[in-house]
Amino acid sequence: MKKLFKGVLVLIGLLTVQSAVAQVVEINPSVQWKFVRSQVIELQEKNVYQYEFPAEKGFDYIFNIDISESNIETFVKVYDIQMKPIAGDDERTEQLSFRVPASGTYIVTLGYQGPAEDDGKTPLDITLIRREIVED
Repeated sequence: MKKLFKGVLVLIGLLTVQSAVAQVVEINPSVQWKFVRSQVIELQEKNVYQYEFPAEKGFDYIFNIDISESNIETFVKVYDIQMKPIAGDDERTEQLSFRVPASGTYIVTLGYQGPAEDDGKTPLDITLIRREIVED
């Protein structure tokens, strides 16, 4: 009975370690891109989605937006915790690359504008990726 109990504890320990390791996913090992966060959200037109994320100095970051519908214009902007602009401008984009000036908490804002016949709701798949800085 004690052997079975110890075996179960070891198995639980291994499963716990495996789930903790699975938090970071290699996207392209040759360039060391790592998945940080991904989620599907449904934005409403003329509304802004905003959330905080941790970032470290010394890494390249990229927000990528995947949209299943056509004729959608999206924007992505990144701010520091005091809402000072870090990346993004008034251009519409589905991808934003940036670096942060210091390690800390940052804020991303996302929004879109669709065609006139749009129902005002669009599902977006948003991915944040990071890699160590590689100079050109």
